[in-house]
Amino acid sequence: MAVIFYFSGTGNSLYTAKCIAQGLKDCRIERMTEYIKNPYKIEDDTVGFVCPVYCFTLPPYLHKFFDIIDAEPNYCFGVVTMGGNQGRALLELKERLSKKNITLNYAKTVVMPDNFFVKENKDCLSKLEAAQPVIDEISQSIALGKQDCTEVKEALFWKKLGTSVGWWFMRDVLRIDQVFEYSTRCVGCGICAQVCPTGNIKMKGKKPNFYFECANCFACKHWCPQHAIRVGGMKSQLDKSYTNPFISLKEMTNR
Repeated sequence: MAVIFYFSGTGNSLYTAKCIAQGLKDCRIERMTEYIKNPYKIEDDTVGFVCPVYCFTLPPYLHKFFDIIDAEPNYCFGVVTMGGNQGRALLELKERLSKKNITLNYAKTVVMPDNFFVKENKDCLSKLEAAQPVIDEISQSIALGKQDCTEVKEALFWKKLGTSVGWWFMRDVLRIDQVFEYSTRCVGCGICAQVCPTGNIKMKGKKPNFYFECANCFACKHWCPQHAIRVGGMKSQLDKSYTNPFISLKEMTNR
């Protein structure tokens, strides 16, 4: 048996996890955020993790997941999706798993459209086309149980400066922890609350209320059909939203 735990805001990591799962026998996929709510002893022989890169490392919210994970797999793999540079994401994954006595056997990166620096549709499509053979190769390698952690590395810059500066810019300059809706655009459909992986958004009447467990995934911003969500200093633009075209809204909201 195999299981893949994933975290995804706009669908890239979910799509990658689905592709890998299709190549494995008896494989299921589970949300990391659901495991945080209901942790259990993982009995699967193969355990994988798929998530995006945030500021050149793992999403900080996932620290909760790796702090409580309970597993003793015979084979473990990790895949991170990213807009351009992983920084130290795979190394952090290896370090966090090591603290739980889990050995990382295989680790790879996949370049996919960025949901922070959103490009034009044609650029996103070209990145997705280029990513597919990479995902296919990763899926085949995992199915064969290959050992490869050559991408688990970092330059001194990422450890000492890159990530800390990145988060300073995101939180102090762009204020990405401050999420709110444009009341003139919001129609109270509740999609933002449905796609929020942490349950950070609650609907009161037809108005979304934002609380204090934002994972900075931008799911609310990009899945909103009215483009009514603003994240800090990032303005919503009708032509600047991105969601993975191979992932449906239903897949993002099913829990």
